[in-house]
Amino acid sequence: MEKALAALDLSRKNDYTLGEIRALSTIVGIDIMTSRDANAWETALEAESRARSGGFRKELAGILISKAKLCSYAEISPETGRNDEGLIYAQEALAIAEEVGEAEQQAEACYVIGSLYINKNRWSDPIDPELYRQAGEWIIRGQTLAETHDIPRLKRNGIMFRSRWYQQGDRNLEAISYIEQALSTLDETDYLTASSLNDRLVRLYTRIGEPEKALASHEDYVFQMQKYIQQKQDETLQEMETRFEVQEKERQLERRRYQILLLVLALVLSALVIAIVAGYLRKVHIRAKELQRLSDSKEQIIEFLSRDIRNPANTMAEEIATLSSSAASLSPDEIRQKCRDLVEQAKVVNTDVADYVGNLLIDRSRKIADIGLSQREIQIIRLSAEGLKATEIADRIFLSVHTVNTHRQRIYSKMGVKNVSDMIRKATELGII
Repeated sequence: MEKALAALDLSRKNDYTLGEIRALSTIVGIDIMTSRDANAWETALEAESRARSGGFRKELAGILISKAKLCSYAEISPETGRNDEGLIYAQEALAIAEEVGEAEQQAEACYVIGSLYINKNRWSDPIDPELYRQAGEWIIRGQTLAETHDIPRLKRNGIMFRSRWYQQGDRNLEAISYIEQALSTLDETDYLTASSLNDRLVRLYTRIGEPEKALASHEDYVFQMQKYIQQKQDETLQEMETRFEVQEKERQLERRRYQILLLVLALVLSALVIAIVAGYLRKVHIRAKELQRLSDSKEQIIEFLSRDIRNPANTMAEEIATLSSSAASLSPDEIRQKCRDLVEQAKVVNTDVADYVGNLLIDRSRKIADIGLSQREIQIIRLSAEGLKATEIADRIFLSVHTVNTHRQRIYSKMGVKNVSDMIRKATELGII
């Protein structure tokens, strides 16, 4: 019941109508088996409504059979009989089962119809022969369907229904013969059916006044019931063992999946670490090459400038210094062109050196441009670097001392310095001097 209720709740949450109907039908069957007929009836009404509105014909037939059974079980006195109501449900179920081609439902509907006709004669004395005949016809029709389609459960049910029918017709000897024949052909492990048939034989032998045979049948009934109980215990034990084996296999599979997941994760992490390390090493290698090239260029410049110092006639160093001092007023393209001109003039300077010098000067010119120094301010910085005082600078460039000092204050603000020495140091870093 717990699983059926869980299935019902899940079906409703997911708006799965067919699943809801099947869960309701299961609950009806459980309530019928546990004699909770009132609960079964309410649930059957709900299931029937869902099946009709959803057009689920097969499921509707099964629900109608359950309703017909409940009507049959209500036959506990002449006043409470609901046989005619049950026949309506069972006959509609049979019509639907024939329509959808469900042989099992057809056979079960026939049995229920036969049982209802037997019920209609239950309180009659003598019994109505027409009702008795109809009951037999429906039971035999159900048995024929069960045999034709080899439905074991309904073949066993047919034996019980037919023996009951024989009893109602006071055909005790025929009932005994039929039951004994059924017992002889019954599967030897079908202890439940065997115990039920022996129980009927006890009553039949008692009716015809053969107590010894009734006692023997009772002993067979007890033996078969004990075997059935043992069988169910063995089945339960086997089911538990099977469930344990399945759960153990599931746990093993889960452990393997977990191990595989860890292995894959470790491989992915290893690959990621290798990729990161490889990328880092590649960057280090590229950077090392750049630094080596820069170092070579610097060494070449130093060697070149040293030659300039050793050879005063060579004016290359002076030209580079001149280019450096004028870089702040040149565009990047003009700087690169002048560097190329220097290369042409001095064969000892290679292209790497020219690129290095060009990039260095361009970088400096950008920094100077970012600071925002004017040509006049650069002129005052260079004159200050020569050691000239404000008055001397004013005389040199034909400005008042006040104007020179104003320019200096602006220079301090733009360069982020506080005095002349800091200004000269910063200007040297920028290549202005």
